[in-house]
Amino acid sequence: KGSLLASRSGFLEVSICESSFLALERGLKAFVRYVPRDVVKMMLTGSMEVGSVMVRKVVSIMFADIAGFSTLCEQILSEELVLLMTQYLQSMCEAIVHSKGTLDKFIGDCIMALWNAPRSVKGYQ
Repeated sequence: KGSLLASRSGFLEVSICESSFLALERGLKAFVRYVPRDVVKMMLTGSMEVGSVMVRKVVSIMFADIAGFSTLCEQILSEELVLLMTQYLQSMCEAIVHSKGTLDKFIGDCIMALWNAPRSVKGYQ
């Protein structure tokens, strides 16, 4: 019965559940870095149907990129570029989430974000 024994719990099934739960927790923590926490909660509780309902509404969309990025890439070391981009993208993402925006995607050095979708935000303009 050694195959039924697992790391902490002593039972394989409990260990599998524990591992799955911890993986889900890590995934949600990563997801919340890019999607507002309340949107994630709405998706998890079922109060927001993902992808099945389309509503016409006014939204604000932002595309932001670094002017002269290609030239900059040619002038600095790759390690410096990674540090610069990490700081830039992290700061931008924090500002977007803080202002109740939703990060849509990264396109190279460009960030696309939107406000008033997928959830309505009063005074977003």
